[in-house]
Amino acid sequence: MNCPEAIDHLYSFLDEELTVDVKTEVMVHLEGCEGCFGHYEFERAFLVFLKARCKAQAAPPDLRRRVFEQVMQDPDRRA
Repeated sequence: MNCPEAIDHLYSFLDEELTVDVKTEVMVHLEGCEGCFGHYEFERAFLVFLKARCKAQAAPPDLRRRVFEQVMQDPDRRA
């Protein structure tokens, strides 16, 4: 696997959406390519950061309830 192929598969690799064979090829490439490994590390850290921020920024229960009530009262809401 070359660098463009590894980068092309990077997001699927991080999301664990690759076949075992392709995952192995990406891992082997990342282990031997400092540039692609750095790209992988950045993207992995960014995803960890996003997940943490999403959990920390959840809407308060009262706000979620009020939004739900408004949606349910909307006469244009389609069933």
